[in-house]
Amino acid sequence: MDRFSTWEDLKGVKIAFLPVGSLEQHGPHLPLGTDGIIAEVLAGRLADIFAPAYLLPLLPFSSSFEHAGFPGSVSLKVTTIASVISDVVESLAFSGIGKLVIVSCHMGNHLLRNVVQELNYPCPRVLLLPSRHHWEGAYRAAGLSSSPSRDMHAGEGETSIIMHLFPEAVRSRELKDVDRPERELLETLGMRAYTETGTIGFPSRASADKGAMLLSALAEETAKTVKEFVEIG
Repeated sequence: MDRFSTWEDLKGVKIAFLPVGSLEQHGPHLPLGTDGIIAEVLAGRLADIFAPAYLLPLLPFSSSFEHAGFPGSVSLKVTTIASVISDVVESLAFSGIGKLVIVSCHMGNHLLRNVVQELNYPCPRVLLLPSRHHWEGAYRAAGLSSSPSRDMHAGEGETSIIMHLFPEAVRSRELKDVDRPERELLETLGMRAYTETGTIGFPSRASADKGAMLLSALAEETAKTVKEFVEIG
């Protein structure tokens, strides 16, 4: 079920998928909405796997304050995001949809973990993914050269996925690698303190083939977790 569904299409549906992105710089070579693009595609694949399911529209903004040193970043406050997610969960429950999977492809959304913990008391009804575990497994399965931590932003992984999905959106002349494994004060000082381009990772190693494998592996990894979630009474 997607944006073209009617209310009748949702009869009997018990699970919904909410893609959450961000609007923030992704180096000089990727779109500001990269995280949302990936989240929307991944959520769509999971909704197909667990059909019938309700695929909600993308929430394009989240918490991107660490990127504020670059033009174009837009952030919602923690309290705003928590309220929006809570309202979505309550609305779905009123429609008889008791489980929500939040697909957030902006790893800076640490706050969502706490929001989900709170919403799952006293019973489990919200799942947040992909986790770092999912990303690490997908990186290995796709044969990427580094790790999600070393390749954290606009690097080989994200660039490969966008090359696969929308090759025309990648500015290939700007694929400059930035290796900054030590960045203890990133959330205090922001990205600008560690990278002039906005990239931390290895976009020069990206390819569309890697992107296709990475996205498929990520869907496979996360589907295992969703299956466990669905089986919970």
